[in-house]
Amino acid sequence: MGKRKKILVASAWVLVFFITTLIAFAQYRVDSETYRGWNHVKSMVIFDENHPLYNPFGGIHHVYANKEALDSVKQGEGRVFPDGSVLTFVLYEHVEDNGAYLEGKKKIEAFMVKDSKKYKDTAGWGFFAYGADGKSIVKDMKNECFNCHAQVKSKDYVFSQWTQ
Repeated sequence: MGKRKKILVASAWVLVFFITTLIAFAQYRVDSETYRGWNHVKSMVIFDENHPLYNPFGGIHHVYANKEALDSVKQGEGRVFPDGSVLTFVLYEHVEDNGAYLEGKKKIEAFMVKDSKKYKDTAGWGFFAYGADGKSIVKDMKNECFNCHAQVKSKDYVFSQWTQ
């Protein structure tokens, strides 16, 4: 094989590696105007520092589901979310004001995306989260997210339940 052909083959392999890496680390995000138009699943406040999830999840939570996720989120044990389902978890600081808790600054914006082909290592779920600065905070979705969600395997790895 000539020198020029070797360079072309090597360049092609570098390009394939680069594209594969970009795809593997692709992020997912929905703007707040979109998900706030979805169905509101529930809200919750973790305000006590003694709560086991206070750090890092202390504050006011809102969970939204897109139309693909809606029927499944209303079910309990044995539910299965179809591909295309997206759940959004938004966490705000809680601010006490005259006996009420109000939303303060946004702390975390997180997304669970169901794609059984793309996220085989995490039971079909992709996990993405962004801090207040908008930067991704999930580096390893299996160890940072999925391992905790595994405790609700019977609910297709989703903690949130529909609030009647």
